[in-house]
Amino acid sequence: MAVVLHWMENFIPRPAPFIRLGLANIFTLCAIYQFGGWWGLVVVISRVIVASLVSGSILTPSFILSMSGGTAAGIVMWLMPKRWFSLVGVSVAGATAHMSTQIMVASYLIVKHASLLNLIPLFILISILTGILNGYLAGIVLSVSGPHAEVQRFR
Repeated sequence: MAVVLHWMENFIPRPAPFIRLGLANIFTLCAIYQFGGWWGLVVVISRVIVASLVSGSILTPSFILSMSGGTAAGIVMWLMPKRWFSLVGVSVAGATAHMSTQIMVASYLIVKHASLLNLIPLFILISILTGILNGYLAGIVLSVSGPHAEVQRFR
């Protein structure tokens, strides 16, 4: 489902070519909350590999950015203390980690210029907005998929 949602997101108009809503992370969040952090990472890594194979972008800069950002987001969302942060808070932290990691990787491995790091504040703002959206949508998915203590607290 994450791969399909990732692919479908290509048809949503974007304000800039490199800005995505990250809707596939909804399923990463769901996996973390229902099955644990390892399964969240399995969803992220599998999604990036399969989507890259399907699109023909395996081992390209796009693949490296997706894998690094997705893995960072998965780890951060896994490690966030769920008793202190809501589902939306965990999602915002993951989105921020995803975007920040991608910018750092791009600035050091692809663009090779630190001035790209100046964009981090703008991208953090975008991450907050997309994180709120994805956290809210993950809450809906989890509430439909069955009772879950963390989701009930989210409502």
